[in-house]
Amino acid sequence: MKKGDVVSFDKNWKNREETYYNHWTSGDPINQIQFAFYNHWITFKSIIDETKIFNGGKKVLEVGAGRGSASAFFSENGYQTTLLDSSDEILKAAKTIFQKNKLTANYVSGNALSLPFDNESFDIVFSIGLLEHFDDVLKPISEQIRVLTKGGIWFGYIVPEMKNNVQKEFIWINDILKTFQSTEKREVSKETVYRTSYGSQHYNEILEKLNVKNINISGIYSVPMISHSIDFPFSLMNKKAEEVLVNKFKEIFRQRREKGILNPWLCEEDYGNALLVWGTK
Repeated sequence: MKKGDVVSFDKNWKNREETYYNHWTSGDPINQIQFAFYNHWITFKSIIDETKIFNGGKKVLEVGAGRGSASAFFSENGYQTTLLDSSDEILKAAKTIFQKNKLTANYVSGNALSLPFDNESFDIVFSIGLLEHFDDVLKPISEQIRVLTKGGIWFGYIVPEMKNNVQKEFIWINDILKTFQSTEKREVSKETVYRTSYGSQHYNEILEKLNVKNINISGIYSVPMISHSIDFPFSLMNKKAEEVLVNKFKEIFRQRREKGILNPWLCEEDYGNALLVWGTK
């Protein structure tokens, strides 16, 4: 990770109202980020269910958990959930969100380069939007594999710098929204967060070096992000606009399923807003 990025993350968490957005919901998603995390969960769960050599354990760790939006789904479904993050500020936010929604978890302040857990402590280990911030991803991934039980599943949800994916066709919409937003109110500026552009081949080589088995890679997040500010942390539009957008996404998914696409959240690597890599130990 580039020097200073932990500071950048902390500043963003402290200065943005998005810090306390709740991207988990037990009901229907009401905005595009709830829709995204709901589909992350559906995708993770289907992979867990289909991986026959999985040992059946229920201990899960999210590294770089942030608000714990994905972990909330695991907690809701009976997993013993641990959230680890280097930012005490965001762990406080995560705990507030979990307690408000009667969800349980362990909250651990720690560094992704040296996880404070014994070997083979968790049955599922994952991160969302973490690995792209490291120039050298071998160390953080090796640490996650170290604490994973034999037969357990590892997920890496990665958001590399991309310019030619689904988002490129909608840049003009976001540019218009930025113009409207600038006339309504002045927001606290966001700190720039460094990210790499590593693709599937790079992560595949790392996982093979670590003897990870059953490696799979796919594009994920197959719809555009629409907002005046899609940079971390994501800013939502108004409630009505989000409702209209989510309904449009649901219709797009319905059409894709009619064409035989079993999981319309997954897509070609170059099309998605992110990359999903997974395998077993």
